[in-house]
Amino acid sequence: MSEESTGVSTPNVNVNVKGKGSFFRKLVWLIIIAAIIFGGYSLFQNQAKAVAIVNGEKITQGQYQKKFSQIQRYLESQGQSATSTEMAGLIGKQAIQDLVNETLLLQKAREENIEADAGVVDAQLKQTKSQFPDDAAYQKALSDQGYTEASFRETVRLQNIIQQYLTSNIDMSLATTTAAEIKQFYDQSTAGGGAVPPLEEVRTQIEAELLRQKQQNLISQYIAELTASSAIEILNSEDSE
Repeated sequence: MSEESTGVSTPNVNVNVKGKGSFFRKLVWLIIIAAIIFGGYSLFQNQAKAVAIVNGEKITQGQYQKKFSQIQRYLESQGQSATSTEMAGLIGKQAIQDLVNETLLLQKAREENIEADAGVVDAQLKQTKSQFPDDAAYQKALSDQGYTEASFRETVRLQNIIQQYLTSNIDMSLATTTAAEIKQFYDQSTAGGGAVPPLEEVRTQIEAELLRQKQQNLISQYIAELTASSAIEILNSEDSE
């Protein structure tokens, strides 16, 4: 998916949509509903339990369950098995890391009084919806991932805040690529043989991918610096999986 990224595996901060795969990759924070009153009461208590603490702010078991389910559903939508014990452990670690990163970045954004740009959020939601043939298909895609339109909007709103914060604190112009790097990437990608397009036909796409990777590295380095200067405690989340 996680991120992508989950991303913040962050971070999953770029919500530009190029297709349904991108749409699913950016979905976070699924809705979990208790089915019966007594069980729901117990679940509520359990969900409120902290699985991590970031600078004094709790990440609850409920949040963890939602993130875990989101990553699991995305993997399954891509045809990958997400039910083995080993995979569950990997998903759990990714879910915690994503939530810690997101919480930390949102804390920093609040310190700088950054608010979501409603116009950008609306445009991103409109772009996402345009990937589907009609509203029914869009609603089904949301529902399949455990979302309502309101909860998905909140996801995009928070991503917009994170993206603004990262843009104002990281010099993305430091991410550059060279002709030699593009050639090396092309050679490695076509080493298996078979029919491949000439380098000049795919140069732009390769350059964009290399820049994306380097920008992600800058983000990861920045988050690592924030993490090093923060008080982060990871608690037991085994019961959430």
